[in-house]
Formats: sequence, structure tokens, C-alpha cells
Amino acid sequence: MQENENPPWFITRQGSPSKPRGNQCSCIVKLPEDVIAHILSYLPVKSLLLFKCVSRLWCSLIESEYFIKLHLRNFVHDSSGAKLSLILQDTCFSTPKIFSVTHVGSQNECVELGGPFGYRTRILGSCNGLLCVCQSDMEDSVEYKRSGKYYVSPKIALWNPLTKKLHILPFAPIQVTTWSPLYGVLDSLEFQYAFGHDSFNDDYRVLRIVQQNPGMPDPDKFILKAMVYSLKANSWREIVAPGYLHYIVSKESVLVRDAFHWLLIQGHGLDIVAFDIQREEYCTVPLPNLETKSSLYYRNLGVLRQCLSLASSSVHNVEIWVMKEYGMKDSWVKLFLLEQSSSLCYSTVPYDLAPLAYVKDNNDDHKVLLKGLPDQSLIWYDLKLKTYEHVQIHGAPWLYQPYIFVGSLVSPLPPMQKQIDGKIHQECEN
Repeated sequence: MQENENPPWFITRQGSPSKPRGNQCSCIVKLPEDVIAHILSYLPVKSLLLFKCVSRLWCSLIESEYFIKLHLRNFVHDSSGAKLSLILQDTCFSTPKIFSVTHVGSQNECVELGGPFGYRTRILGSCNGLLCVCQSDMEDSVEYKRSGKYYVSPKIALWNPLTKKLHILPFAPIQVTTWSPLYGVLDSLEFQYAFGHDSFNDDYRVLRIVQQNPGMPDPDKFILKAMVYSLKANSWREIVAPGYLHYIVSKESVLVRDAFHWLLIQGHGLDIVAFDIQREEYCTVPLPNLETKSSLYYRNLGVLRQCLSLASSSVHNVEIWVMKEYGMKDSWVKLFLLEQSSSLCYSTVPYDLAPLAYVKDNNDDHKVLLKGLPDQSLIWYDLKLKTYEHVQIHGAPWLYQPYIFVGSLVSPLPPMQKQIDGKIHQECEN
């Protein structure tokens, strides 16, 4: 490089990208590309989308796979509460709106996001800045064949609400073998979804478990079918669905170590069953030795500091456990014990809690964010002071389902579609 030749990126002392004019070179601080990438990787997505307009080189950097993964890693592994964001799903079935909370702190404001299917958008899962959503009005997906068979094909999509990129998954019709003449086809179906990232193959997967006749006590009377969607392949595949999946009691799956986890009833007890995304295999994970007796239906899984966690609620207290070493029963550690008070407990019914997040605040105090399942309220628990406080979110719906959300530049498009969009983008620039 010649002495008067400028590097790909340079910044003026005022901090704004510029081109040197005359003797202005003395005012420029030259920075290597990797340093620029490191600095930008700590900025929120909204700022990065604006900085793409600085130059073609900056746009190319921000859109590169290297930078997207670097930016995601910084935000996923950040343990401070400053970057903790939430997505709220309005659970009022008449208007299932979606809201975002940028920073969960003392002053919490939520903003309505809308959705790719308008007010009929329902969230199925959240992972690395992507939301797996479906069209909540399932009746639109029912098709009738001349042969007299009913098929259901729910409309599902992967959506990045910050970049506004959307990918509608291929349809995977489900043949309905039985249906209710009174309530229709969907009355005999029950859906269970799980969404997560396969880090080994760098692929995003959607697991769909469909139960027909879910209320039947006789195992021979219900039908289980499972399918997995791969974003890389942009296709669905049917996989094995063990009969014991019929007894899942978890309201949603928990993603830890590239595996989906649920609680299910086995005999007179409770087990944790896991589905390995990469191997597509099922296994069980040991439970901790709980110190307080509680109903099987008042236990919930969660993720704290990327570790599997369990909340067990009773009328008197709530135990929060964390599995330090995955798969090792002896590694379960009781994180804290929260006593049920009059502001939590409803007479003889325990306040059912589930762990959401583990963060450090500005004073380096450790806090755990919990959600209450009766009304989906949020609670901060201070591990040092052993106190809790209810989280107030201004503008939030009356009832909502919270999801941990990491703002990212991750694309929901399959590889082939990303290549096509990249070529179109380059042609438009030229």
C-alpha cells in the first residue's frame, strides 16, 4: 500500500467516517479492519442497520457471516442486565399482539412489533434473535380433499423482528384421521413446538409433535407424529416419536446444550426428557433431590447462565436448582429458596414460578428473573439481599407470555435464498 493510499476503513477524530481532503490526513486515526469489526460488534442492531449506509465496505462487513456471529456471541454471553431484552406475546386470543422490551430494568417500556401474520401471529419459540411464529388462526390451514380426508398444514415462519427478514417454512400437511363433528377438525389435534440452534451443524431446527385424540387415556387410541425442519435443507423430515411424549406436562420446551427439554410424567413420578437436535435422539436427564414436597404440576424448567435449571413450587416456598455439569445428577445445586408470602401465594395454591434469566446489575449484584405462570408476571430476585420485587412494564398487555430475546443480525433465510438476495444486493449497488 502506498503512503498516500487510504485503508478500507478510517475514522475522523470526531468519530464519523470521512474521506481525507488536502492536508486533513493528520486528523485521521487509521484502524485495522478487525478493530473496526470488534468495536461495531458491541453496538445494537438498530445502530448497525444505519451504519450500513456509511460505505459499501462497512455494509459488506456488517452483512458478513463472520461479523454476524461475532456480534451474536457478544450479546449472548453478556451477563449484565443492560442487554436483557424480552418479547411479550399477548395471550388474549382475540388480539394476539407482540411487544418488545428493549431493557428489563427499573423503567420498562414496551413497544408493539406487529407480526408477519398481522394480529394473527403467535410465537412458538425464540433463539439467537429469531422468532419462530405461526398463524394463530389455524382454521385457514385446513384443506379438504375429494377423497374425504382432512389435512392440516399450519403456516409457520422464521422471523427476525429487527431486520424485518422473514422466511415462511414449506408446508408439512398433517392427515387428520379422526375429527369432531361438533367442533371441527382441529378439536382432535394438539401441537407441541420447539425451536433452537444446532451449533454443530450451524443449523436452525423446528421440532413439531402432533397428537391426535390427546385426551384419550388409552395409549392405543392416540396417534403421535413428529417432524423436524432444517433451515439449511429448507425441508421437513418425519422422525421417531416415542409414545411417552404423550405425557409431556411442560408448557414449552427448554433449549440447553443443543437439546430440547421437557418435563413428563412417568408412572407416579416426573422425568426430564431431552431431544438431541444434532443426533435426533431422545434421552433422560436426572432430576435433583428436592428438599420440599410439591405437586408434579408445579415444577418448571428454565435456563440460567446457559445451564439447565428447575423451579419447584409449594405452598410454603420455591426451590430454584441449577445443573452445573450437564447430565450429572450430583452437579445439581440449589441456587436459592424463595419463601411464599401473601403477595405471592394464593391461599392454599402455590405461586408457580419458572426461571428465565440470571444477570448482574450495575452494582455487581446477582439477580434472577422469574416468571409467574398463573398470570405471567415477572419477578426479580436478588441473591445477595434475598429479596424480590415485581417487574412493572408500562404498556404491556394484561396477560402475556415472556420470551428472552437477543437482538441479532442472524438471517432466517435458507442458504440458497441468502445467496440470491446477496447477488441482487450487489447488482443494485453496481
